[in-house]
Amino acid sequence: MRYVIRRLAQTMFVVVVVTFITAVALRFLPGGNDVIVGLKAGPGATPEQANAVIKELGLDKSIPSQYFTWVKNFISGDWGLTFHTNERVADAVKRAVPVSAYLMVYAQVFALALAVPTAVWSAYKQNSRFDRLATTSAFGMLSVPNFIVAPVLVLLFSVQRKWIPFPSTYRSLWDSPVEHFKAFILPTFTIAIPLYAGYMRVLRADMINTLQSDFITTARAKGVGTPALLFKHALRPSLFSIVTSAAVQIGALMGGVVIVEGFFSLNGMGMLTVESIFAHEYPTVQYCVVILALIYVFTNFFVDLAYAWIDPRVRASRTLG
Repeated sequence: MRYVIRRLAQTMFVVVVVTFITAVALRFLPGGNDVIVGLKAGPGATPEQANAVIKELGLDKSIPSQYFTWVKNFISGDWGLTFHTNERVADAVKRAVPVSAYLMVYAQVFALALAVPTAVWSAYKQNSRFDRLATTSAFGMLSVPNFIVAPVLVLLFSVQRKWIPFPSTYRSLWDSPVEHFKAFILPTFTIAIPLYAGYMRVLRADMINTLQSDFITTARAKGVGTPALLFKHALRPSLFSIVTSAAVQIGALMGGVVIVEGFFSLNGMGMLTVESIFAHEYPTVQYCVVILALIYVFTNFFVDLAYAWIDPRVRASRTLG
């Protein structure tokens, strides 16, 4: 419990730093408040209109006051309106978050579900025909970027076979499960293919080292069967690298899904962030950035807890440290 509390305290400190920097970022834009006033009130705004905009956005307050106001608004969901369409920023973000969340979760689950058994068996059958085929194909998958994989999948499954509609049209999982998965199957494969290759190679290397350990030799001598030997005894101590890799990939996915979302016309967080940057919708960008940052921070918090579950010695050493 001490370990969990300590890690949670460190995580909350990072959250405060990230949200503070994000909340006051408008102050440090080139041109200062004039840029925001020009976007919000228009280039021909009178001094009275400019002052009204500054007060509305709280830019006349001190930085600590701006931060606490921003936190209050963030928690309450009062994120203001976009400059160009007067849409509530919270509504735009609420519409985009599920798209990116589904895409990242599906890609991670699919990649891990395929990589773990492949890597375990490949390590067990080291230098066999299966191992050579698995490692060679994984190396090839790592070499192909998303912007190549996506059009190839569309050509195969949407143009030639017409099995999956393109471009993708997002539907809620609860409204229409079949249409929902049709919309995500090709984007998921596009992201999951290089993920699978990376996870497979990392776990295979760790499994090979683990299978050479003394406790594995002892388990074999006791007559432990192959499935139990691989998945009960060898897999758990081999998970450190793949857990770390999966956590790091969360950050990479946040940037990588922009290309995939754009290609498949999925209006997720990546597309919303990029479009808001080009449209100079800085408050929208602020909230997008902080949400993505919070996802990354709390993902790493849960990864630390996973380390402690995988090996209790980690929990003991960090608590004492």
